[in-house]
Amino acid sequence: MFGEDAMRRGSLALVLGMLVLGVCADHVAAESDEPGFQALIRADWARQEQRRGRTIEDPQAVRDALVSAERLQAALSEQFSTLDLYAERQALARFATLVGAVETMEPAARCELYCRIRDLTRRLVVRNPFLAGRPIAFIKCRRFVCQMLHEYIGYYYNYDGLHGGGVYVLERPGHSMATRDLIGDKLPKGNYTTPSVSYDGRTIYFAFTPLSDLERRHPSTGSHRGMPAAEDVPESLNYYTANRACFHIYAVGVDGSNLRQLTHGCDDNFNPCPMPDGTVIFMSSRRGGFCRCDNPFEPIPTTTLHSMQPDGSNQRILSFHETNEWHPAPLNDGRIAYCRWDYVDRSAAHFHGIWACNPDGSNPLALFGNYTKRISTCFQPRAVPGSNRIVFVAGAHHADVGGSLVLFDPARAHLNQESGEDDFRSLEILTPEVPFPEAPDLWPSSFYHSPWPLSEDFYLVAFSFDPLSGMGSGVLDDTKTGIYYFDRFGNLELLYRDSEISSMNATLLERPRRPHELASVLDPALGGEGEFILADVNWSLLPFPADRPIRSLRVFQILPKSETHIANQPRIGYANAESARLLLGTVPVETDGSACFRAPAGKPLYFQAVDANGRAVQGMRSLTYLQPGERRGCVGCHEPTGTAPPRQMPLAVQRAPSILEAGPDGSGPISYPRLVQPVLDRSCVRCHDGSNGENKSDLLLTGKPAGPFTQSYESLRPFVRWYEWGGASIHQTVTVPGRMGADESPLSAILDDETHRKITLTDTDRRRLYLWLDANAPFYGAYIQKEQLAQQQGEAVPVPALQ
Repeated sequence: MFGEDAMRRGSLALVLGMLVLGVCADHVAAESDEPGFQALIRADWARQEQRRGRTIEDPQAVRDALVSAERLQAALSEQFSTLDLYAERQALARFATLVGAVETMEPAARCELYCRIRDLTRRLVVRNPFLAGRPIAFIKCRRFVCQMLHEYIGYYYNYDGLHGGGVYVLERPGHSMATRDLIGDKLPKGNYTTPSVSYDGRTIYFAFTPLSDLERRHPSTGSHRGMPAAEDVPESLNYYTANRACFHIYAVGVDGSNLRQLTHGCDDNFNPCPMPDGTVIFMSSRRGGFCRCDNPFEPIPTTTLHSMQPDGSNQRILSFHETNEWHPAPLNDGRIAYCRWDYVDRSAAHFHGIWACNPDGSNPLALFGNYTKRISTCFQPRAVPGSNRIVFVAGAHHADVGGSLVLFDPARAHLNQESGEDDFRSLEILTPEVPFPEAPDLWPSSFYHSPWPLSEDFYLVAFSFDPLSGMGSGVLDDTKTGIYYFDRFGNLELLYRDSEISSMNATLLERPRRPHELASVLDPALGGEGEFILADVNWSLLPFPADRPIRSLRVFQILPKSETHIANQPRIGYANAESARLLLGTVPVETDGSACFRAPAGKPLYFQAVDANGRAVQGMRSLTYLQPGERRGCVGCHEPTGTAPPRQMPLAVQRAPSILEAGPDGSGPISYPRLVQPVLDRSCVRCHDGSNGENKSDLLLTGKPAGPFTQSYESLRPFVRWYEWGGASIHQTVTVPGRMGADESPLSAILDDETHRKITLTDTDRRRLYLWLDANAPFYGAYIQKEQLAQQQGEAVPVPALQ
């Protein structure tokens, strides 16, 4: 019997001998004559194992490396029958024999065996036909660290003095880290973001913001790193100056020629997304407006979906959403996927779901993530070639873009029939070691960014070994990402990294497949209007109360925040960070639950289903809109996914479309002093005037001003319930049928109690109160101080220009 030391020495000699005599003849590592190339790759492997809490000498690390290599080889053999992988299979078989004795090996032998297995894995990676011989375009950039809201706003980069990077081509991915710089000194000092490649592979689009040479001073207290406090902002760097720095979209040939700027002006334009017909979809703040939850130090413009021609002409708005959208990408069926931040009457820190619409902006539809807080944000959706699945990044609101990789199957998407929230059975988590950040309070120690799927199995990604940066994670350094190959078999191979700056948004220069092209079906005969067709309002995921049949639909318009970017300045009403709104009108619902009606195009709309007594039974926590000439149909009210009501032709489509019937005075836009106070004056103030005596109450319901509101509005607060971003909300995520404002507010029951039953309250006045409660009980319907003052005094104000 050999002693233990002798056995170890023998095993080391055996391993090294087999590696030299047998395995080395079968494997060829990714070749490169670049100094330090192999050392950089091996150092990256060591960091990968350190990320798992072990070294490359750990026996389990060796076993896992072999399993991942075997799975990759098997997948390549199955998917590419003409790919000759005989030598790799033979090598893997010999490695398997050695790994069987890995526990008895010396650490040096295990290290050598691990590296040989990973060398063979890289050979398989670079031979993958999805990647082999195909150059990759990507950017280098520095990122402003705070929230994802600031990432595409040139003002913050300019204020913080961030610059560097460019647009590059990696010519031989996996073989060499040599790159070709497409921009060089053709643009001034600045920053880059969101590149994309045209379908012919000849043009690269990207966004760039220049850096001014102004002197900068940063606040010492009162804000996040790099975020300006109001008293510290030099006028020349103020957001509200006419020439503030913005991201604009540029195009350049893949050979570095014909660099040109496509967008101009004082709006941020980014996320260029070329379509097969040459149209470029992009995100822009040119529509105007702000998100409603900003701190004083962070003006955030609203960015939504736009389109233009390849030369920058014919720019037009595609999305009339009230808050921000990001990351458009074509789906294989011809639609556009994108991320929408959707916080109508609910939390502003969640609900960044994946949406899709037609290339002309019609038929916006939530795919996933609009009704869950288990994933804070769904970023960078990208269609998988040859599949109906979509890969995306599960990220955080209060951090830069980045997180875990998730594969989503729209065919399996549905809402939970008990909670109404997104069901996760449609998801495959590709990186389970990276928790969903900020869901609610987990923060990953590493993260992924900008996945580019080659297939359901193989991906290009940006990856960082360091934590996700952001105000929520508390990591205030710009943690760097490199470009990697990633697969669902456990392999992660470095393709390019610059230790000084992030490399991300890897994109193949040659696209493997063009998506289906959808023709527009907008009808010019409808002019500036469109039509909605509802098959059956009662076809609902969460059942409606059986004793409250729906008789009409209210059609509200959300008014985007204007004038000031600061949350609750001005305050709209009880609800936190609320949006102003107006009632466009109501339309009838037929006895079979159907409705068909005309509505103005280009306006953010939301609906409520109303019973015979004028109380809403169900309402939206989102919004929709119409393109001019669009006919839009829906089955029911949050109907189960993939279902249809079992009926004949709906009654509503057998007649001409209904025309919106205007609401009462004070509803367009909402004005509490005109909508509600007259009711109180007629029926309530005689008792509730604050005086003492018989049949008197100290509850003041007069319309006298009280701070920004009136005495009656402040007095009614304890008797009203609403939806909001905050703890006072009736429900944070969804609306439950039968739990709308008039249902939940004690005021409704008080109107019918023994004390108040004797009051002569007309049906018209009662409906005005219900309308106000269901509209989330606002006081104002305007953001401009002058108009709010007029509303407080009971004057009518016009509909705001920003719609």
